[in-house]
Amino acid sequence: MHIIRLCGQNVVEGVRFNSDNPNVFNVFHGFKYEKLEQVDESMIDMFINDLTYGAIAGGNQERIGKNRFTDAISEMFSGYSQPNISTIEEFTGTFNSVVENVTFAVLNEMMNYNESKKGTAQAMKTIITDKTIRISEKNYPRRRAENVINTIVVTNNDYTIQLDNSDGRYLVTKCKAVHRGDHEYFNKLSNRMDKDFYDNLLTFFLNRDISKFDPTDIPMTDAKKQLLNVSRTPVDDIIIKNYQKFKDGIPISE
Repeated sequence: MHIIRLCGQNVVEGVRFNSDNPNVFNVFHGFKYEKLEQVDESMIDMFINDLTYGAIAGGNQERIGKNRFTDAISEMFSGYSQPNISTIEEFTGTFNSVVENVTFAVLNEMMNYNESKKGTAQAMKTIITDKTIRISEKNYPRRRAENVINTIVVTNNDYTIQLDNSDGRYLVTKCKAVHRGDHEYFNKLSNRMDKDFYDNLLTFFLNRDISKFDPTDIPMTDAKKQLLNVSRTPVDDIIIKNYQKFKDGIPISE
């Protein structure tokens, strides 16, 4: 695979994840499931209208369906997804081939979040923003690949990553315990997750009009405000506490 740079954009020649150029080899060979002519919403209503609200839209608690949600999305993208990455090294470390040609990845209760929350955010920066990724695989030369990955971080920890006040990369949400402990609900949902379910789920997402979606317009949620608040450094606390004094000017004697 060769990469050249034209007009400030990275162009991959020879191999692309998905291209209409007949002279380019496509890594993507289609979805595991089929796109239907019409969505039968009764097949996916429990997932779209109920579980999604509980798992994504709304504190970070256990056994409320977060993994059930991400497992379903991973299965929908089967072949191009990583449903359970548990260490930051696997994602951004020396050997990172796990992210190559992956469109959806779940960072699930990563073991070393607590070691360096600021470092985790910095390491993720390239994955989130760059158009290409440098891939290192054991016993193979380093290579560049298109960055097609979309990532969800799932955790029960309220303080996962240390963010800057100016952060514009992370959408932070908290999950509501709508169906926590509701075994009947989750058993019923699991029994529905067959091929018909995934065919309809894929069709539902492929038919959505996202032409006006701006991925850089990330809302400031209450959960993100809380994360930014606990991400403050001691220096930040001093500045906030003495802001008016700094603004007015502090005499040298003080």
